[in-house]
Amino acid sequence: MLIRELLAVAGTLNAREPDLKAAAMFDVTLVGPTLQPVRSFTGPALLPERSLRTARQANVLVLPSFYGDVPAVPSLLRWIVKHYEAGGCILASASGVRVLAATGLLDGRDATCNLADRRSITAARPAVRLSPQSPLVVDGRLITAASITPTIDACAHLVSHFHGEKAALKFARYANSARQLADVNGANGRNEHTDARVQAAQRYIEQHNCAGITPDDVARHVAMSQRNLARRFHATLGVTPVQYILQCRIEQAKRLLARPNLSLRRVAIETGFSDETVFRRAFKQLEGKAPSAWRTLFVS
Repeated sequence: MLIRELLAVAGTLNAREPDLKAAAMFDVTLVGPTLQPVRSFTGPALLPERSLRTARQANVLVLPSFYGDVPAVPSLLRWIVKHYEAGGCILASASGVRVLAATGLLDGRDATCNLADRRSITAARPAVRLSPQSPLVVDGRLITAASITPTIDACAHLVSHFHGEKAALKFARYANSARQLADVNGANGRNEHTDARVQAAQRYIEQHNCAGITPDDVARHVAMSQRNLARRFHATLGVTPVQYILQCRIEQAKRLLARPNLSLRRVAIETGFSDETVFRRAFKQLEGKAPSAWRTLFVS
């Protein structure tokens, strides 16, 4: 229900009339094992609008958090896999990640989880590349959120994906999203390849890009020569490690720019730039506009 209402809010923020149905950006349907009421965590019953048998293929499947044992019913797991194989996106929130992991879809993929679930997921599905220190991870069409606040951030990601950055920025600002469209640790489509060394280099850069790392640091981390890493990195992603480090730093800067009281100088320092002038030049080179112009998107 939280996600349903958050997505409804995203629509009302961009509506010109006080009509919730007309403003809707997403048509959200509650699906249960059957059409029988489902008891919620705090007691009230939820009425499914469709069952697993009658549910239609959707753009996004949300696996919400739950309490207790994993509802790993084979028919449910098959239904989730079928949804993904048909091209759908999956958002798993908190303990919902345990259900997604049980399908096998996360094997060999990057994901996050609630810290309390790390041991059980690792024991059952050791092939999942877990980063529980990251609140939100996007790996292609698989989105995992570690807790409630990152779930809000995941909703901002969905709004951005389906309705554009401006609508998502407005939602992120209203919902006080920690992510603000930029603080995502993960693939965002860039991990759709099979080069494990390049993936490891990406993860290292995404986690340390603002700490003054160099391509040599990245090469040492993945036990490769800098030249060989640069060649494989460019062949796989179309950019060099230097360019990827810069892209990640600018994404972090975009998140910080969402804070109106944070000066450009402070943003530059926190994202590892030597001074504000260098930061402004790099930002405009990548984004096509000055940091101050990008910041105005939050208040427009």
